[in-house]
Amino acid sequence: MVNLNWEKKGFNQIELNEKMKSLAEKIQTLEKISPKNKISESWSNILFWGDNLSFLIYLLNNFQEKIDLIYVDPPFFTGENFYIDISKNGQNYDSIAYFDHWDNDLDSYLQMLYERIRLFRNLLSKKGLLFVHLDWHIVHYVKLIMDEVFGKKRFVNSIVWYYYNKYSAGKMNLPRAHDDILVYSKTNDYTFNEIRIPREKPRKQLKRKMVNGVLKNVKDDQGHVIYRTVTDKKLDDVWKIPCLQPASKQWTGFPNQKHHKLLERIIRLGSNKNDLIADFFCGSGTTLFAAEKLERRWIGCDASEYAIYLTRKRLLSLIEKKTQNKESYHRFEIKAIIDDNKRALLDSNFYEKDLKIKRKK
Repeated sequence: MVNLNWEKKGFNQIELNEKMKSLAEKIQTLEKISPKNKISESWSNILFWGDNLSFLIYLLNNFQEKIDLIYVDPPFFTGENFYIDISKNGQNYDSIAYFDHWDNDLDSYLQMLYERIRLFRNLLSKKGLLFVHLDWHIVHYVKLIMDEVFGKKRFVNSIVWYYYNKYSAGKMNLPRAHDDILVYSKTNDYTFNEIRIPREKPRKQLKRKMVNGVLKNVKDDQGHVIYRTVTDKKLDDVWKIPCLQPASKQWTGFPNQKHHKLLERIIRLGSNKNDLIADFFCGSGTTLFAAEKLERRWIGCDASEYAIYLTRKRLLSLIEKKTQNKESYHRFEIKAIIDDNKRALLDSNFYEKDLKIKRKK
């Protein structure tokens, strides 16, 4: 099998085992949100603020082969950093939402993702699926890494997310209007639910049935083929879902926020009620929001204080709505390894402030 190699490629299992022990002692619980209508006393959803590699290693203590669906939307090796505009107390300033500038050091990027993909596989349950969301910048490299870590036979799909409403000013190439989502399994026995989507208009279609593994036309007693009218169709690997627009109620202003319908479809496709969902580049929390809405348990992580701020705010809003409707949900905890910068933010009551955040143009 062809493998992708780069300078200093590696994965140190011995060092990993040592870090597992130390991280279990360093990670602290910052906040507990306990619902009135609890689904379970034994489970708390987890939102981690900090480096996802450390968090992944920490999770190996108790979550090996326990996570049923992992979706990640990592940096795309664009060579850019992404900023947001923030309004606070009548003052405006800008800040970096997340970094994606690698100084053209592809080796560093690939090593970063390789280490994490190895850990994703350790945490993924035997019935689980991993969805890795990328675009044209890097997907061809990551496909080779995924084949190496999971095996070529564990490849399930490459989903094309076609966002038809994104404006493009490019004149020297066709507008780039899709992302790729690589899907891999750990075993042959993975959760995969059939989804049907409505057609734009009803369609007349031959009625067919499976006979000895072959799809054949159904005929009446006179030998004539039978037609039926269909109003939906089986979901294929091209998903026509728009980019999220500022007019949406779900809009947070965080750069590259994905549409909630995209994440809801992924979660419905690859998991069932009360399964455990994880997103280790959670951004504004769309995956966790969708998981909570669809009655799944969840684990999320991001290094950005603004990502945690927005995720927390969205989840609290959803929980408040569920409480009003007398719906049950799991409690959740916010965890972190506290350093001086985090302590200063916490002491300033950062997460209780009313920040206005929008994507910087």
